[in-house]
Amino acid sequence: MVEQKFGKELADYFEFACFAGLRIGEQIALLWEDVDLFNGRVVVRRARVLAEDKERTKTFVEREVELNNRALAVIKRQKDRTQSFGRHVFHHPGLNKPWHDDQAQRKLWTKVLKRISVRHRAPKECRDTSITLALSAGADPVWVSKQHGHSLQVMMRDYARWIPGADKGRNLAAMERLLKQNAS
Repeated sequence: MVEQKFGKELADYFEFACFAGLRIGEQIALLWEDVDLFNGRVVVRRARVLAEDKERTKTFVEREVELNNRALAVIKRQKDRTQSFGRHVFHHPGLNKPWHDDQAQRKLWTKVLKRISVRHRAPKECRDTSITLALSAGADPVWVSKQHGHSLQVMMRDYARWIPGADKGRNLAAMERLLKQNAS
């Protein structure tokens, strides 16, 4: 089956998608020269769109993405798998060469979801997962928008519902500290 044939490599591809939150075209265009393992970051400066490499992102803005432990662990595993084969971080596991476009992942993703009896959802939802996890954990929306290459307006329009209560009282506590200082 799909997961037996491609298992760990495919799982790592989608784990990175869920925890780093790059756009699909950005992830398949990610090169080893854009990876800083020492500082746990990647620079997103290009994308693969319709099987063509673009030396720019969707928004024309290069960004540095700080990797959480899960995303960084995937990159470290990928190093052993793909770094000696070329410039791209992620390869199609069945072909051991860079992903041609996003269609191959979609097909594999769909097969895996069917196999494990999970309702279909688009692979793009891995990116949405990264954003909502960060906001639900109480991360600053400005930081989240920069990490994911969104404007703050898009972040607030599309993801604001994940923010209420996520701060676990930190915002109110900050206000109370300020008020207490000014009362003294």
